[in-house]
Amino acid sequence: MWENIDVDRHYTGVFQVLNEHITGELIYNKQKGVILLNLVKEVSSESFFGKSYGTLPYIIGKLNSGAVVTLFNNKCSKNHTYAFSNQRLIFISDYMVWSNSERIDSSYNKMVCTLKNAYPWSGFSTFEETEDGIKAKNSIDKKTYNWFGAKITFSSYVNNPLFVLPTEEETKIVQRLVLEIETIEKSSVKELVSIRDKIMSLISFAIKNNVNIEEQYLYDYDDVYLIANKYEDYHKHYLYTSGANLDVLKIQRWHYNFSLKDLPEEADINDKLEKLTPVFNLYLSLFKYKDMPHEMVFLNIVQALETFHSRFFYGNKKDKYVDSVKSRFGDSERYNKLLLNETQMDKNCNFIILVSRLNDLLIGKNDGLFCEYYIENEEYAQTIADTRHYYTHYGKSKEAKALKGEELLEAIYILRVLLEYHICLSLGIDRRDAIAEELNTHNGWKLLSETQGKSIIDKGVL
Repeated sequence: MWENIDVDRHYTGVFQVLNEHITGELIYNKQKGVILLNLVKEVSSESFFGKSYGTLPYIIGKLNSGAVVTLFNNKCSKNHTYAFSNQRLIFISDYMVWSNSERIDSSYNKMVCTLKNAYPWSGFSTFEETEDGIKAKNSIDKKTYNWFGAKITFSSYVNNPLFVLPTEEETKIVQRLVLEIETIEKSSVKELVSIRDKIMSLISFAIKNNVNIEEQYLYDYDDVYLIANKYEDYHKHYLYTSGANLDVLKIQRWHYNFSLKDLPEEADINDKLEKLTPVFNLYLSLFKYKDMPHEMVFLNIVQALETFHSRFFYGNKKDKYVDSVKSRFGDSERYNKLLLNETQMDKNCNFIILVSRLNDLLIGKNDGLFCEYYIENEEYAQTIADTRHYYTHYGKSKEAKALKGEELLEAIYILRVLLEYHICLSLGIDRRDAIAEELNTHNGWKLLSETQGKSIIDKGVL
């Protein structure tokens, strides 16, 4: 791809907007994820004020270079008439496909994406150790899943120079994870992008970090050409999206929620990934939007927990929740206080309240993993709820109950770990031991910090 991706690329051509052909300029910036179409046309004598445009599903352009480009989900962001003679239009597009011919249907059999910052998660290697040293493997690592009615294949990639004798003074090794999405019947670009986004969110959750797309293209198995008049191959239809390149954090592998090897190949997680889509979107605010205020991150994590609980427990029905609590804990005063408090059991309350959801997730399998936050501190869930209500329904009476500063950051951490634990369980991955170790380490450092702080105060230093 381009060496300098933070540069606007300009392409001129003729673009079909509804039934009109308008000369204009296509502008694309890979780093910022901008796809912009700048058009100018003459105003007809029938309408001196020009024509109105909303959102168009697609615009087809024939560039001066000879390429054909189809732009999707085009929002008209500027429509201005100059001196009743010219009309300027600016469209912002979600994604575009570069093809060798005009394609109105835009349906394909396969999408291929080369990902950055996902390779360590795969556990793949393009090299192997032999008696003669390290050498490139003869075959690539690969794992295949069947999700969303598609064949999902993860495979390894290494740059070609390693398979030939190096002639340069320096040879750079580049390894990438390749994601392939293949469907039996042809799928629209929208459908393939939707599957891709769910898988990308799954990987981002798994590694607690951003994943970027280096290159992506589409295959239509009916679009074949011959190599040397003998071998068949498919034309690549390159896909460019409006998603900006995201910052990659410096995170070690042992911080991952899970790796690719933890997902069994026979696992059918379609329904779970569908349910997790909004949960992942809320969770990713932890690192996807680096300038997001802590209050917003807190609200998103609380909302993610609430959304997760509503989608994965009790069919989101209060009566099923109450029956489950009574079945699990009987007449236990402690657990009834935590899970079936007065507000929850009010006859006018026909839903599961936030405090109940949080306590239910904290108690989990009742193995004491998060006991510090429901036994040692019975009001923890209520404090989280009070803080959420303060930031969403501001009032002086709520201010004293709300967490702020370091306490808010502490709450974000605990709620993040709680959410990660339960999402992994829903995917069939039990991280109890790793979570227990992480919480013990965290609580140990927290206790040490509090002890040192108390010692400094007692000595009169502060």
